Amino acid sequence: MHSEAALSGENLVVDPDLGPLAWVLDELRKSLDGATKALKRFVRDAELSRGSDLAALDASQLRIARQQLHQAVGALEMVGLEVPAKMLRAMEALAQKFVQRPESCSDDAAMKIELASFALTDYLEGLLKEKSPSSVALFPQYRDVLEILGSDRVHPADLWAHEWRWIDVSVPDPVSPLAYDAAVRARMDGYVLRVVKSADVPSALAVADIALGFAAAQSHLHTRVFWTVASAYFEAVALGLCPADVYTKRATSRVLLQYRSLAAGEADVSDQLVQDLLFFCAQAVPSATHHAPALRAVRQAYGFTNKVAVDYVKPQFGRFDPALLAQARKRISAATETWSALSGGDTHRIKVTVDQFSLVSDSIMKLHPDSRELARALTSAMDSVARSGLAPEPSLAMEVATAVLYLEAAYDDLDPTSTQMGERSHRLAQRLDHVLAGGQSEPLDVWMEELYRRVSDRQIMGSVVDELRATLGEVEGSLDAFFCQGNWRKCVACSRYLDWIRRLWLHCACATVSLSVWSMRLILHPRRQVFLKNWATVWERWVS
Repeated sequence: MHSEAALSGENLVVDPDLGPLAWVLDELRKSLDGATKALKRFVRDAELSRGSDLAALDASQLRIARQQLHQAVGALEMVGLEVPAKMLRAMEALAQKFVQRPESCSDDAAMKIELASFALTDYLEGLLKEKSPSSVALFPQYRDVLEILGSDRVHPADLWAHEWRWIDVSVPDPVSPLAYDAAVRARMDGYVLRVVKSADVPSALAVADIALGFAAAQSHLHTRVFWTVASAYFEAVALGLCPADVYTKRATSRVLLQYRSLAAGEADVSDQLVQDLLFFCAQAVPSATHHAPALRAVRQAYGFTNKVAVDYVKPQFGRFDPALLAQARKRISAATETWSALSGGDTHRIKVTVDQFSLVSDSIMKLHPDSRELARALTSAMDSVARSGLAPEPSLAMEVATAVLYLEAAYDDLDPTSTQMGERSHRLAQRLDHVLAGGQSEPLDVWMEELYRRVSDRQIMGSVVDELRATLGEVEGSLDAFFCQGNWRKCVACSRYLDWIRRLWLHCACATVSLSVWSMRLILHPRRQVFLKNWATVWERWVS
């Protein structure tokens, strides 16, 4: 399953080190969970004290929530994830507002913070799984938090991790320079008004042409870039590549305000406005038939290579309660084990298997109602086995095993932006119905064969990682003993451990890592008389 591509200039420019994130993610989850639980406890206590003076209510739970969120902000800033940290700072500011005004902490507000924490966790997990999720997709939850907070600015571009800078854009179609004058201002006023009211295409194209004329007349880089980007933005509006929402309307109106200030002789150009216009240019993906010279030039100059726009209106992250997901994974794992035993002839497990698959179907319906057909087919298969009192036929055993394997993989690596789950669940239900009707198993679909291979590879890699962790723990313990006791025998043991790790990485076709381990082994070789004084620092950096 593939996630929606992030806007170019986002994850490509800002490429965080995922190693530190892997270390802090569990603690981050605990902090977010602690914060939401503290807010819920306060709301519950406030409900019980309804009618009394809320100012006299104990606000310690609110202070705990604020502290937990503050720690989470620090953790994300420490690992260099500034955009998610911005969302957490908004949540922390809201918690601070609750501390100062406890009456503003309602059940709805606590729920919005909880949903924001779910979304943030989903996004960070997607980063670790290298799905390249777009931080812009966090905007629905970010917007909800800022609206409760009463923030002056709420804009999806604030979650766009683009490294902003002024770039002189060369537009291929030459235009005549155009000066600021009263006649142009009158035309601009009319065109912009029609664009704001009805996204009028001729008016948007006219403003795009005027902006290019202004750009050609500018000698200052900032004003020239501003008008070129503005031209690209209005081309996108004319082509229908920008949503006609409140954010584009505000951007359009602000272009007119910026024009008035420039025409009045002011030289300053709003960085924020240019960034907002660039955000919409990144969102706008012209097709091969679209005539958009300025938009293409801006996208090329700023390196926007994305093929799709990010939906910043419909929630993509945080749609599922992590507790429900964990429960579903446990249920599917238990059902997999009992179904395997039942397929092997252990008929004593029929009732347990039926009960467990009933729970699996319940989780499917809660998390993904579009897969209701698969839940129904699994229930029918269990009813058939319960009525017969016998182990399932090989064909039925294979189809149920395939369905459970798919569910296990799907919920372990859930992609909130994917539309494949409903389609594949329907296909699995069809195969189950066919076997239950007396038919023979059909050949595996291509995606099913790929699923089996991927699960097998993951199991093998999981075993390798577990062994590596254990061995690295032994190496670290031996190094600690050497530094504390000066015992060279511990370095001999480290040399053997590192040689094993080197061979393992070589077997996994990771030659660079294997060479790195080999270099460290040479340092620790018992015949080597010189030991690097900064070896501890080298080791800690490599392990992390």
